[in-house]
Amino acid sequence: MSNSIQALIKSFNEVPEGKFPPEYYTPLFIRGFVFGNYAYPSGLLIHALLLVVFALLGVMILAIFNLFSVILWAVAIFLHRRGYLWHAYYLVSIEIIAHAAVCVAVIGWHTGFQYYVLIQPAVVFFIPGKTIHKAAIAAIYTCAFVVMNMYANATVPLRQLNPLLVAAFNYGNIFAVGSLLSYLTYRYYLATISAEKKLKKEHQKVNAALNERNQAFQRLNQELAEAADYVRTILPRPVTAGAIRTDWRFVPSTSLGGDAFGYHWVDEDHFAIYLIDVSGHGVGAALLSVSVMNVLRSQSLPDTDFNAPEQVLESLNLAFPSEDNNDMFFTMWYGIYNRRTKELTYASGGHPPALLLDDTSTGEPEFTPLRTPNNVIGGMSKATYEKRGCTIGESNRLYIFSDGVYEVKKSDGSMWRFQEFSDFMTRGKIGDQSRLDHLYDYARNLGNLENLEDDFTILEVAFA
Repeated sequence: MSNSIQALIKSFNEVPEGKFPPEYYTPLFIRGFVFGNYAYPSGLLIHALLLVVFALLGVMILAIFNLFSVILWAVAIFLHRRGYLWHAYYLVSIEIIAHAAVCVAVIGWHTGFQYYVLIQPAVVFFIPGKTIHKAAIAAIYTCAFVVMNMYANATVPLRQLNPLLVAAFNYGNIFAVGSLLSYLTYRYYLATISAEKKLKKEHQKVNAALNERNQAFQRLNQELAEAADYVRTILPRPVTAGAIRTDWRFVPSTSLGGDAFGYHWVDEDHFAIYLIDVSGHGVGAALLSVSVMNVLRSQSLPDTDFNAPEQVLESLNLAFPSEDNNDMFFTMWYGIYNRRTKELTYASGGHPPALLLDDTSTGEPEFTPLRTPNNVIGGMSKATYEKRGCTIGESNRLYIFSDGVYEVKKSDGSMWRFQEFSDFMTRGKIGDQSRLDHLYDYARNLGNLENLEDDFTILEVAFA
């Protein structure tokens, strides 16, 4: 193939960029443009050939008409190359209908020039535009064909040609129309095969992406499970014997939660008890809660007396500012029990009050809320914290918890209130079931939930 022919074909497949904004060049526009680049020059050549044929046959009316047809097709090529696809198509549509009508009137129906009208209802769908618009144009072509048929049946052609010439025109036009319809069908077939291949390829890409995503989720879930196991390993074991006994329930709302708690002997006489609730859920909240827990267990806060709850909260507030922790803060309850004096000193920062249960009386158990009006930890760098104290009696129990224990949505949409939770705790033991298990079952049944929306964390400390 010569370079000139290759250049010509390349120019036929190039869109006239710069004539319209970039968003105008949709895939359908480009396909219609390329189709017209071949169709319009072909139409011009055919009409130029017909001009010569009719001139040689002495049918000057059709020869002159084809001269104007050649001019119209040349104008259509110009408009099409400038990007005016519909203007060019309207022009050739008028020419095709008029050419078929003139041929039927002059040389008769049996020459077959009207068959080209039947191609257009298929061709019109290769032009970008609204479907209803295309259907209307297809209907116009069909109606024009019917009208030409009615006219041919009612009149006699103006020029009688030799029967052999009429047959040659008829079969030649049938062959040409059949070839064009076959070509359109072939183009549709190629487009269908191409679409199927692209769809299959995209389907394979989607499946590969889904498999990769599922593998990533599996790895992530495994890592989250390992992290959750680590969080559980730093939680203290329940203490089942001695002057101080502990029990707890820790159920994160997700694989990782922002709640954590702990207790340990600071020295021979002082026992520390604490629970923190980091804002939010997930990995970030869990990392912050673990960091705070490690600091408390290692007692690594500088210039801090860990037997003074207000100092512990102040030091934590300075050590974990929210701006350094992705805007996360946490609430906390921290208490120190002196086993010699039976005194409990405590401080809370934005945390729900702990409940001190006294069930030594003959009536219903009584709960005393233990809370101090302090700010959350990490919210304000210059916040100060105060402590309070109380005396622990024999057989008292202390309950420290996060707000996820009582902020439970009921099945009717209302929220379980703190006072309702407190009243429940006074009667929260049934038979051999502990108050903690009974509370968790009751909270889940309130909203008919398999898993609660927030972390469920509660710590029970029993004093002998």
